[in-house]
Amino acid sequence: MLSFSDSYVKLIREGFERIMADDSFGPDEYEGLTDIEFPDRETLHTYLRDMYDYLFNDASEQPMPPGY
Repeated sequence: MLSFSDSYVKLIREGFERIMADDSFGPDEYEGLTDIEFPDRETLHTYLRDMYDYLFNDASEQPMPPGY
């Protein structure tokens, strides 16, 4: 994310925050956007939180979705 403009990074961060706060966003919606399947909502939200931490909070490793 370091090579992108601040405004783009802000949009991505806000998008992550909205998705993580949206109780109606689940595995089916994520699969429709990415073609990546998650077995349940909790696994998806754990992955999204971990990815958010990787992108914006200096987590050391990029998380991988199930099966990758």
